Amino acid sequence: MPEERDEPSAEDGLTRIHSPSSRLGYLLAGLVGLVLALVVFGSVVAISLLTLPRGAGGQTAPVSVDVPMPWGAAILALLLFIPLHELVHAVVHPGLGLSPRTVVVLWPVKLRFGVYYEGCMTLRRWLVMRLAPLACLSVIPVALLMLVEIGPTFFALEIFWQVLTLVNLVGSGGDVVAAIWVLRQVPAGAEICFRGGKAYWR
Repeated sequence: MPEERDEPSAEDGLTRIHSPSSRLGYLLAGLVGLVLALVVFGSVVAISLLTLPRGAGGQTAPVSVDVPMPWGAAILALLLFIPLHELVHAVVHPGLGLSPRTVVVLWPVKLRFGVYYEGCMTLRRWLVMRLAPLACLSVIPVALLMLVEIGPTFFALEIFWQVLTLVNLVGSGGDVVAAIWVLRQVPAGAEICFRGGKAYWR
């Protein structure tokens, strides 16, 4: 096995992937995240209004729910959002996130937590990895919540998924921005490589 090098050489055939500045990156991630949340939940509200049962005169029938707000479920969703989001990223890494190349990053000073892969993967796999939390924690749960009737007994579970879905949509803005940014620079069929915290393609 060749010796690992922190910096790529010309023989590696690696091209640096340039990232936006931190300020621009956070701005774009926040805006895209808000747009995702508005589009998804706006669509849910619109579909719900169109499918509500109608009473006499075409008026929507009132819905009466006398269930206390499960604040514990909402708080739990907020606490688990980042670990679940990063776990989904890691599972799509080569080796299902169990490889020594998958590194957990903890930055308490900036309240940051994440996973990082030190190595190479195909562009297709990287895109799936990057967008997997959006699909698994937001898009699929929203579709299931719309298809399955949840009664008062499981109201806390419904609130948990609604809050988790909402914050994950906002948090996935950075993933969508990163995917678009990389697709503008990396040709199809290439590999994405990470060395020393920097991204390259070949």
